[in-house]
Amino acid sequence: MRAPRTAAGKRLLAEQNAALARTSSQTGEELVWSEAETVALERAGETVDRAETVRKLLQIQMRADEPNPSIVVKLSAEIRALDRLVVDLVGKLNPYGEGQAKSDRHQRAANARWSRADDAKRWQVPS
Repeated sequence: MRAPRTAAGKRLLAEQNAALARTSSQTGEELVWSEAETVALERAGETVDRAETVRKLLQIQMRADEPNPSIVVKLSAEIRALDRLVVDLVGKLNPYGEGQAKSDRHQRAANARWSRADDAKRWQVPS
């Protein structure tokens, strides 16, 4: 795995590896990242590095006597997109070792469907 270059990228990688190690010690099993998780973690680190570079460019632009509004908007949009990508990539990680990572939104939807089905059964009149 390519090591991140920036402090933020290194911190992200260290925090995720620490979460995996914590879970390993709690479960008593040696957990490792899957191939897909390794790729997601590597991409997240690279994305954090890229975001730090764009943040520096934005700071330079903001220190100018007259910042170019067009460039400021474009850099801000890029930072938002990179931050969103990092969140998505980290969301694909499953340091808790409980099978495949599941989307909270999809879990809520499934629970709502099952709850609705249980309610319907409860109110059925026996024949």
